[in-house]
Amino acid sequence: MLGNALFTIFVTMEIRVQDITKYIKGIECISEVSFSCRAGEIVGILAPRGSGKTLLLDLLRGKVEQDAGTVSFLVEDKEIPKNKILQNVGYLSSENALYQHMTVYDYLSFLAKFYHFPAYLRKERVRNLIKVCGLSRHKHRYLSELSKGQIQRIGLAQSLVHNPPFLLLDEPVKGLDPVQSEQLYELIKELGKDRSVLLTSSSMRDIETMCDTMLVFSNGKILAKGTVADLKQEVANSSILKVKIGGATDKVEVYQALQGIEYAQVVTSQNFSFDIHTTQEKRFAKDLFALCMQKGWYILRLVATEKSLEDIFKQLRRN
Repeated sequence: MLGNALFTIFVTMEIRVQDITKYIKGIECISEVSFSCRAGEIVGILAPRGSGKTLLLDLLRGKVEQDAGTVSFLVEDKEIPKNKILQNVGYLSSENALYQHMTVYDYLSFLAKFYHFPAYLRKERVRNLIKVCGLSRHKHRYLSELSKGQIQRIGLAQSLVHNPPFLLLDEPVKGLDPVQSEQLYELIKELGKDRSVLLTSSSMRDIETMCDTMLVFSNGKILAKGTVADLKQEVANSSILKVKIGGATDKVEVYQALQGIEYAQVVTSQNFSFDIHTTQEKRFAKDLFALCMQKGWYILRLVATEKSLEDIFKQLRRN
């Protein structure tokens, strides 16, 4: 799709991030973050909202200056100067604010003019963007008339106007229905064949569908990184159990006793109810029964729960 002459195919490129740290009002918001994103690779940052992922993208594209560490964008093994980074990076904001009073065609034409495309190339550029991003049926409609999914496609087109080798996409499928999400998944995967693409999401499904590599990010830190398959397997080999103990009078004693089980970790506690992480569910159940017999307690509840995104974060933070 992107082999058109208007879209350069970049042979080698890489985003290289090394130990970047950022303080805001004396608080460490980004802490020694390191990773890379190479040509033809889609790297996904899995993170809850409010974790600092948008700040991280702002650091990468030079909108905010880091306090320590380095960010490098390389094309053909040559580092792009800082004053030219914005010319080489396409960015899609999670808010994606656009000029609602313009048509799709006029808006993209305006952007092409902003990037100083000569008039004889501008029309071809816009027509190509509209085709690539699946907007042909909507090119003469006003942005205010379009659906959320169509607006996201325009956001992607906007990030591609200047044909950047690098794409930074902040929650590109946020708020879309399943059909719209699937369509955007395919488009982003196609774009990722010829570029270095870094995207964020708070949805595990988004990351595993679109990305080759995943970074688990929370509270300004990378908790884990690796292939999507490897990290999913790591999580699958563990359990989060909900436990409620009866017959006890000292909740601190119960907490300490559960913490004392070698292969179990208390994630949360409230009165005599606990969320327990363990990698040996059957053995934990057996030892929990033995502990209760010894203490004169009894089990009111012991159930395994489906692991949520937050559970994954808590598990990896402990590890």
